[in-house]
Amino acid sequence: MHRFVRITQILGILSLALMSAGCGGGGSSSSSQGSGSTTGTGGGTTLTVQQRAQAATTTAGSNALCTTLTPFYWEIGDGSGALVSGTGGDNSGSPPSAATEMAIASASKWVFSSYVLEKLDVSSSNPLSAADVQYLNFTSGYVNFSDTTCLLTTSVGACFNAGNLTGGKNSDQTAADVGKFFYNGGHMQAMANNVFNLGPDYDNSVAATPKLNTEIEAHLAQDVTLFYSNPSLAGGVATTAGDYAAFLRDILNGNLRMKNYLNADVVCAHANSSDCPTAVYSPVNQSVPGAPNNVSDEAWHYSLGHWIEDDPTVGDGAFSSPGADGFYPWIDSSVTYYGVLARFDSSGGAPGQEPYITSVRCGRAIRKAWLTGQAQ
Repeated sequence: MHRFVRITQILGILSLALMSAGCGGGGSSSSSQGSGSTTGTGGGTTLTVQQRAQAATTTAGSNALCTTLTPFYWEIGDGSGALVSGTGGDNSGSPPSAATEMAIASASKWVFSSYVLEKLDVSSSNPLSAADVQYLNFTSGYVNFSDTTCLLTTSVGACFNAGNLTGGKNSDQTAADVGKFFYNGGHMQAMANNVFNLGPDYDNSVAATPKLNTEIEAHLAQDVTLFYSNPSLAGGVATTAGDYAAFLRDILNGNLRMKNYLNADVVCAHANSSDCPTAVYSPVNQSVPGAPNNVSDEAWHYSLGHWIEDDPTVGDGAFSSPGADGFYPWIDSSVTYYGVLARFDSSGGAPGQEPYITSVRCGRAIRKAWLTGQAQ
């Protein structure tokens, strides 16, 4: 998702985002179950997978919220695997596939917070400390982090201690923002450095040092593969839709503790509002810190490294972690289904048209179609 300084330039990142040429055109889909399979209820009646899949596919292929996006791959599934998948977008190029590696930006945050729960062996009898919670729900005061300066470094510690282009260092803590929600990668970088001592020893560019992706993967389920294209814990992961889907399935199946913490330590994130005076900056609302609500006026909440899309008007309570360049993973509010909308669009966009928020709008429409069996 949009961060203090967006990821727009990094060697190799465009090559990670290249779309696989062998994929089908926009609007194609496949379903892994037959029409006799059922997946619960929707609209008061039992819906088959085929009915849900048809509604979702029609929405991805015809809804203007989706057809105006750069080409994308989408998938919906449950704990057993993918139930339907397809491609969509504006046909400006070949869409990615489930196996296309790309930078996922802030979708990395859900990965790191899940790592933390496993690394610390968190449970009801061994809860997160108050400080740990602040790192993960972005109330720790580490709000001076710049992605751009992190991109120029090769280790966790160097990223944390780099100078910020607007002054100070990434490691600066702002006392006035402690206890207030401020969306910024500095919270997670501080936790990686200060709590887990990853610091200078985790450098993906030097063979002699431990690898950051190896450390993170070791505490996730075995079927999750990822790579840190830069040492930002909050935004550096490059992976595929297929691998991220496996991560989401591990949450659904309870293989990761995150399943029990999707609603934990929630803070309001509705900036510039009377209902949430403790929200300083939220990219769901603002294009930059201190700006008016020029992205949307949706009132979401934030949990441990992920959003809760519970706006009282358009929200459905889904859990998600949108990335700046359009990668959008989610789990529905019943914690039954997962979805991924995968694309890489570094073009930016005017406030309210950033790739992350436009992917949310399309993905939310596809999710609603799946859950209701009605095309949107």
